[in-house]
Amino acid sequence: MRISGKYKLSGLAAAVTAAACLVMPVKVVWGKQATAKADLGNIVVTAPKQETLAKDTPGSISVVDAQIIDEQNIRTTEEMTRFVPNLFFKTATSGDAFVSRGISTIDTSLYSPMGFYIDDVAYPLSYMQSRFLFDIERIEVLKGPQSTLYGQNSSSGVINMVSAPQGNESRARVLLEAGSYDTFTAGAMVGGAIKKERLFYTVSALKTVSDGYMENTNLDSDTASDNDSFTGRASLRYTPSEDLDITLALDGTDRETGLDDLRYLDGPSATQTYKVLNNRASWADQDSLGQSLVVKYACHGMDLVSVTSHQDFNRQRTMDSDRSAMPLSVSSIDIDRESWTQELRLSSSSGRFFSSWLLGAYASVEDLDNDWALEHVNPSLANTRVTEADTNRMALFGRASKALTQKLTATAGLRLDHASASGSQIYTSASGTTVYDQDITDTQLLPMASLSWKFSRDTMGYLTFSTGWMAGGYDLYSAKSQDNFAYDPEYTRNYEAGLKTSFFDNRLRADFSIFYTDITDKQIREEVAGGSVGSWKITNAADAHTQGVELELRALPVRNLELFAALGYTQAEIDDWTGTLNGTAKDYSGCTLPWAPDLTANAGFSYTHESGWYGTANVFWAGRQYFDAANTLEDDGYVLVNFKAGYRWKQWDIALWCKNLFDQEYAQKMVSSAGYTLVEDGAPRTMGITLCRRW
Repeated sequence: MRISGKYKLSGLAAAVTAAACLVMPVKVVWGKQATAKADLGNIVVTAPKQETLAKDTPGSISVVDAQIIDEQNIRTTEEMTRFVPNLFFKTATSGDAFVSRGISTIDTSLYSPMGFYIDDVAYPLSYMQSRFLFDIERIEVLKGPQSTLYGQNSSSGVINMVSAPQGNESRARVLLEAGSYDTFTAGAMVGGAIKKERLFYTVSALKTVSDGYMENTNLDSDTASDNDSFTGRASLRYTPSEDLDITLALDGTDRETGLDDLRYLDGPSATQTYKVLNNRASWADQDSLGQSLVVKYACHGMDLVSVTSHQDFNRQRTMDSDRSAMPLSVSSIDIDRESWTQELRLSSSSGRFFSSWLLGAYASVEDLDNDWALEHVNPSLANTRVTEADTNRMALFGRASKALTQKLTATAGLRLDHASASGSQIYTSASGTTVYDQDITDTQLLPMASLSWKFSRDTMGYLTFSTGWMAGGYDLYSAKSQDNFAYDPEYTRNYEAGLKTSFFDNRLRADFSIFYTDITDKQIREEVAGGSVGSWKITNAADAHTQGVELELRALPVRNLELFAALGYTQAEIDDWTGTLNGTAKDYSGCTLPWAPDLTANAGFSYTHESGWYGTANVFWAGRQYFDAANTLEDDGYVLVNFKAGYRWKQWDIALWCKNLFDQEYAQKMVSSAGYTLVEDGAPRTMGITLCRRW
């Protein structure tokens, strides 16, 4: 039985207060937001696997730092994407996923083409990448394939999340927040030195409960999309010498959510916005636990890094699959995944021949169990699938840069990637039981190259070519024969040019890039020709490309006012794909790839007065996007306006905020079913109050 969020607030507040009482009083640390800035400063990033300035990185990189997260009230990875051009977060009951430069994945895929890392540890499942943000130093977003820098391959880009640093200075924070739809958040963190210069710790926890904005009128429930989430992290850092740095981390999540978000837009079961008629509650229960050990050793101008990780992940889901008031069908999924990874990197930022270089090796072992069941009043439609897949990955990768002249630098890299998997599925339906069994083995060589030119101290231009691939896999939910149980890899080739510059003593910064990405053997989900209604398969039937531009601006016109704006425009077009639609042949060539809005843009400001009063606001634009390959289901685009106003004094911060100020209605997903259209509504206007104290 679930307890409404309104009754959990007192327990959460008590837990956070108890945690705060354990924190010893220490000097307040406000960071950049405490003092007025004379310029925009230089952003140091680690996503290229060596500490470097973002302005000197020959590639598209966007940074959302702790100041932006705090000022703009960014609570989730979805909200974070609204501050990065050409990065979009697909939110759907079938699975969340990042869409970078128009590149997405199969709607039911467990894996994302976008690499996602927290403190050097990969989180490859799409479900793992939908997270609440707390105690984060910065988030770095690299677009385009990054196969020569990271252990886990990524074909569309990488999101590198960096936790707040551990050191001698003690710090602590308590957060309490209340908002619309009985939404309450409580968070606490504490960190500092157990023994100065040697042993450090950090512990953080965040709890969020919400009734959600969907209502099931058939069951008289206003918690149809409720949410009860916990995220916790603890780490211990040991530095026995100046050359050796060891960090042991524990990361866990527990999330229970209501999934009654998909409603009929037309037909006899059509409902108004934010209302459903399901005959039973749909829900998901997801938990994960991970451990990691990161060892860094510096010797003779070189840095050796070892990253060892272990992850356990489980997701159980039950859903009213017909989405009507009639008790017709119920589907359930149980996913269990366990993985071990090991990565080694040796790098240097100086040398006789190369100005910087990196060599790496990576290995992983993954065990996946996926159980699917469909119960239906018509026994001929009921079925179950029990799938097991064991996957091993190994890779060697490297990259080196050489200064050809004082202004011109060349970079080249190469990755040798090998993936092998053994999968089996027991499919049981009214016609009997069938067993599918297939091994997958593939080896890829992935090169990259770039040239960068330093026009001046404040201006750099670059040209980059990079390649990526997304390994093949197994059809967990719709395979009807041995031939379509497995599918092959998808390949990307990215061409990019960019310019990074700053003006007026670094009070105005601008980054511009233009790109073209070619996608071959794209993994798609399509209708089976001549099959029954609802017969699908996953194939590599499509070729496509994406092309576009990105612009990011940040300005500090006066010491207390910071302005920002960004624009991303993408054309994601299918070049070659002939499939089946409603039983007849369909040429999709010229259509736009699904889940790829043509425009993502944002603009905003933050202002802080010396008295302690402050205000922030931002606007996010999403352009037209389609939800099917035939481009018959679409959302024309939407605009979200958000603001926050508050007051800071001593260690305290209190603020009022509003998201989606003008209550814009928009679709997060559309799908056709039996001739009717279902839609998932985006979040309506929400308001709240936040109280924060730092020690």
